[in-house]
Amino acid sequence: MSAKQFFVAQKADKQFLKLPLQIQTKILQAYHRVKENPLSGIKLHGELTHYYKYRVGDYRIVYYFDQKTSTVGVVKIEHRQGVYK
Repeated sequence: MSAKQFFVAQKADKQFLKLPLQIQTKILQAYHRVKENPLSGIKLHGELTHYYKYRVGDYRIVYYFDQKTSTVGVVKIEHRQGVYK
């Protein structure tokens, strides 16, 4: 099941641009994988129950997937130590 729409929030895009070039390349590849299979990430719990995470080395991509509209929206990209705060 592939997502029909994929977008990155402005805050996540700013976080992306601050990352090293090598990590940016890996995250772009991860974007493609998440778009092709939005449910490949791990569902989060607690306050972030409507979101998924996708692991890229020591960084995490936090996104949501709306099955009705087949939309993936990246909300946050951060190092694993601070991403869930």
